[in-house]
Amino acid sequence: MANYSTVYDETTRTWHGPTVKHLFNPEASMGQIMLEVLSRSPDRVMQQDMDTGRSLTYAEFRTRLIRFAQNLTKVGLRPGEVVVLANANSENLAPLACALLTIGVPFNPLAPAFNEDDMENMLRTTKPKLVFADADNYEVVRKALERAVPRGDTLPPIYVFECTRDDVKHAEDFMKETGSEETFVAPYLGDSNKTVAAILCSSGTSGAHKGVQVTHAACMHLTIWTRFVATPEVHFNFSALYWTTGFGSMLTPFFSGAVRLITRKPFNEEQFLEAVEKYHAKAIFLPTAYANAMMAHPRIKTADLSSIKFLALGGSHVPEELRDRIDALLAPTGGRSVNAYGSSENGPCAMDIIRRKPGAIGPLMPNAMVRIVDEDGNRLGVGEQGELLTKAIVDFGGYYGNEEASRSAIDSDGFFRTGDIGYIDEEGFLYLIDRKKDIFKYRNYHVSPSDLEAIIMRIDGVQEVCVVGILDTQDATDVPAAVIVKRPDSRLDASQVRSIVDGQVSDFKRLRGGVYFVAELPKTQTGKVIRRKVIETITRMNQLPDKC
Repeated sequence: MANYSTVYDETTRTWHGPTVKHLFNPEASMGQIMLEVLSRSPDRVMQQDMDTGRSLTYAEFRTRLIRFAQNLTKVGLRPGEVVVLANANSENLAPLACALLTIGVPFNPLAPAFNEDDMENMLRTTKPKLVFADADNYEVVRKALERAVPRGDTLPPIYVFECTRDDVKHAEDFMKETGSEETFVAPYLGDSNKTVAAILCSSGTSGAHKGVQVTHAACMHLTIWTRFVATPEVHFNFSALYWTTGFGSMLTPFFSGAVRLITRKPFNEEQFLEAVEKYHAKAIFLPTAYANAMMAHPRIKTADLSSIKFLALGGSHVPEELRDRIDALLAPTGGRSVNAYGSSENGPCAMDIIRRKPGAIGPLMPNAMVRIVDEDGNRLGVGEQGELLTKAIVDFGGYYGNEEASRSAIDSDGFFRTGDIGYIDEEGFLYLIDRKKDIFKYRNYHVSPSDLEAIIMRIDGVQEVCVVGILDTQDATDVPAAVIVKRPDSRLDASQVRSIVDGQVSDFKRLRGGVYFVAELPKTQTGKVIRRKVIETITRMNQLPDKC
């Protein structure tokens, strides 16, 4: 990839990454490609489970994939019907997901830590035929499903992975022998540009999760970067399939020969070190907040990190100081940090895999196109700041069941409105300046201010509220903070607000940034709250000896 660079077309004011064609037939479905790859090297390991120590070879993975596909078809699952996967990574989750890809059943992966409200939102949207859960979130999923399904309608069955309870359906029942595994042939599903493979979660300006329809063609596009940075070695991240990084890492072994190292556990420093020292992970992805926590660990400077060649960061702003410390730690053994930017809608957009440039994300990725526009939609040129519009070689599949949001997300030329503010310099390096959208991220989880504001407005004594993300420099992540105007004579205090809110939301939405009381919120002449000034207000209040 060293010879590739971003090209700027001054006539159309469009930047282009290098044009690269896929090695596989772009008209084929993912199932056809995966089964072909799995049959070539039956003894090669493709998945290693850190929690159990067990591994899966290509042959074992293929057999489990086929059994899932055949048994799911037997129970009446049909192409186009949706399945929800509310699961952490486990030994048999990827074979199940790949089986669904093979038989043309789109799956919607949800964060296993979602609470009932978050689960219900997507269950109500996708109306799944089947739902898969884990033992530790089964009750949350069941209650959310009961809320999502209209009264009188039949609840779709829930199947649970790795569960010893005898009062639930077990996901492993779909791995029973069929006797016809060797005669199975992956079906042709039709135009890969129109056939939906998965429905990934994304958050829009309204605050509700939306389902990004990822086609089979987009899946192949998502993996095309593996030809340049992925090798047949161990790859690791903590991401569940809910994250684009987790979904992409499940597909990567089919196109790079890499070994996918998995864990069911959320991020923790000791397991990161185990992945590196015991399993010799070479390519690793960490959200910025996790990387910052890792660098603060007391054993990081003495650990054997020699296997790491690429430590990719992303999901939120990456401080240069953090990258400096990572690079200084990894450089003696040939490793380095990598900054990346992309979206669920259009896949990878920019990465500095070749050369790091201070403050920049990097040059555009293969087949990526970018335009920068001002508030009126006028295209801007080199060095001019505006909203980023992106486009991939494959079309954005739209949002599931939401035609209005799908139409408004793209312009007349098919470019996706990212809501991010940035520019591209004379060398073709992309820079991000700010987020146009109000939504922010806490440790790579999307946090919607409107969701939290709706809860706080129901609290007795609250007159107005604005929720923003403020930077926690210690953890290198944004944290939710609430600024409240109280009703006259209200005695509401910060601890009451935090107790009420934290008791109703998922962990990542808790008000870690604090609760602040003001006489009035800064607003425009049209009455809209100026969130930037709200953040400035919090900054000033934090500098006072006694903050609210």
